[in-house]
Amino acid sequence: MAENEKQLPATPKPDRAPLAVGQRGVEFHSVDEMFRFAEAVIQSGFAPKGFDKPQAVMIAMQMGAELGLAPMQSLQSIAVINGRPAIWGDGALAVVQASDAYEYHREFVEGEADNMAGVCAIKRRGSAEHVVRFSVAKARKAGLWGKAGPWTQYPERMLQMRARGFALRDQFADVLRGMKTAEEAMDYPEPEKIDDGPY
Repeated sequence: MAENEKQLPATPKPDRAPLAVGQRGVEFHSVDEMFRFAEAVIQSGFAPKGFDKPQAVMIAMQMGAELGLAPMQSLQSIAVINGRPAIWGDGALAVVQASDAYEYHREFVEGEADNMAGVCAIKRRGSAEHVVRFSVAKARKAGLWGKAGPWTQYPERMLQMRARGFALRDQFADVLRGMKTAEEAMDYPEPEKIDDGPY
């Protein structure tokens, strides 16, 4: 070989079986496969903020799988807030809409200023339409109205998302497995650590 020629490295041979890929992407058949995919997600830079360990990515994918979400949908929809999983409002609606029990829903903001309220009307098959209103007065009572962040920047959207979260959980708790929306969970104060004493 001439001095100015470079030798290409040998193509590495995989030491594990390749991951199966179906019509909707990667299909897991073992915890090891999930872990390998979780490592790839982190290395790719596509992991959402806070998901900096493969174990966290795996748990988010598992939580999403229990709701019927694909792996990457899970990572976009599941959040960990104060150490507990929650689902973003748009993800929660998508999960409910995919259920055979879902019939329809309507969302809007009514009123103005102090009389404004977010409204979500939802219908589950075999049940009457369920309507939830989350008003400025309720937001004030909960200490949310005027709070720095989304409640100040997007107040109408936050009223709508709170009404949606309550309506979805009221009528589709079985579909959502009891998970709160991330928008709601973010507004709860972080639980204080309880001192168990010297025992």
